[in-house]
Amino acid sequence: MSIRDELAKVIAVALAETNPSGLGAFDELSPNRQKQLLSRGGHAADTILARYGVVELPERTDDRWVDGTEGCEMSGWEIETGPHYVSVFHPNEIEISYRGEPDEPVRPAYARALAAALLAAANRAEAQS
Repeated sequence: MSIRDELAKVIAVALAETNPSGLGAFDELSPNRQKQLLSRGGHAADTILARYGVVELPERTDDRWVDGTEGCEMSGWEIETGPHYVSVFHPNEIEISYRGEPDEPVRPAYARALAAALLAAANRAEAQS
């Protein structure tokens, strides 16, 4: 299922559950009503995706306590298609490593800005191919 279809379903379920007329659980609706809500959810998803990059967040690939550092939990995400690794060692510090060599830690706001720039560049590169 594509990100668009998953987002459309999430929106359709939310529309059903928050409807003032009390539609109830999405799965309990008639197939015709489900189809109507999925269509509305699809339109909303298209509108969102035209402006915003939406990705499924990956699961952590590493989660452990760092030896010798009391109260310091390390969480990490290995990027399977490349030599990069992203980790969180301390609150508000994200570290990006390339081939095992860490860069200077960055704050969450910068990490989000970098992620947005990477998504925009990926979209542009794909559009040019």
